[in-house]
Amino acid sequence: MRLRYLFFAFVFVSLFMHSTWSYLIPYCETTSQYWFLANNREWKTKTKILILGDSQIVSGLRPETIAEIEQVRVDEVLYLPKPSQQPEGIYSDTLLALQRLPNLRKVYVNLSPLNTSKNSITDAHKQAYVSFGPFQTIDFRDPLLRKVYYSSVTDLIWKMVIQTFPYFGLSSNLNRIFYDRSVQSDLNKRQLEWENIQRSMEKESGAWIWKSIDSDPTITKDEKFQNLDTKILAGKRDVSIELWTQSIQTWKQKNWEVVILRIPFSPQMEMDLKEKHANLVSEIFLDKIQKESNFDQVKIFDFKESFVNEYQYFADLTHLNRKGRDVFANLLKEKLLNHTHTSTKSM
Repeated sequence: MRLRYLFFAFVFVSLFMHSTWSYLIPYCETTSQYWFLANNREWKTKTKILILGDSQIVSGLRPETIAEIEQVRVDEVLYLPKPSQQPEGIYSDTLLALQRLPNLRKVYVNLSPLNTSKNSITDAHKQAYVSFGPFQTIDFRDPLLRKVYYSSVTDLIWKMVIQTFPYFGLSSNLNRIFYDRSVQSDLNKRQLEWENIQRSMEKESGAWIWKSIDSDPTITKDEKFQNLDTKILAGKRDVSIELWTQSIQTWKQKNWEVVILRIPFSPQMEMDLKEKHANLVSEIFLDKIQKESNFDQVKIFDFKESFVNEYQYFADLTHLNRKGRDVFANLLKEKLLNHTHTSTKSM
């Protein structure tokens, strides 16, 4: 009798959590909100172009831009970037694309020191995946993904617990509401960000100027950032390089064309990266990929020096604002179209 009571209690609590947790998401921080809403993106078999990456893509590249460049309909472009995305997430999406996208022909992705090094974003990705990512057997079956996501039995058990009782995935987000005044004062802004992300998911597949609320945030040349220190980005995370290599090999084996973008950071951050040689790992890796690949199949475009004095194009240290996104779109079109014309003439 007692076991039956416990069983029904667990079922009731699980059902209650699943039916109510969506009402709590607007009070979570921005990355969690975005990951939650990104689960509703639709994988369409008619997809021809796949866009992967992190919040630099979210803020800097619209699916409409790629549709125009590739001369396809917007609904043939699958837009899957997420904030705090790492190569493990990109590789996981690649394996799903093998199963779900029979008409895929091209992949766009961004690569930078943020996803070749071990840093706070690496940990944020793991937390977002555990709390809001779907439980996919492919992440457990693949040796590389299992190494990252389920390195111990505890990781697997915790993921299953959160899948059953999703409130546990919100604990790190919501606990601070009760004691941190800065979070309490930020709740109205979080709800507005939630509304804006929802709107962007419905209208632009999630393309959204990072943390913008009906305005275009802009930094200035004299603005100081106390947390700017890119020294940690100079290191190499070996498993990230393995995952990038595996993703690129998979794309090449499927004969998908690949466009790898190094989207610019703000002038302040690019300067700090240069001074601390934090671009070195990603540059060496990209150079290796280019030497091992046919340029007609894998194209690498490095824009890190394109906006070195253009402070007005950035919303913060790492993200383009609306004005910057528009200028970057024109720059990308020019680069890709010039390459297309050059390739056609040489044939």
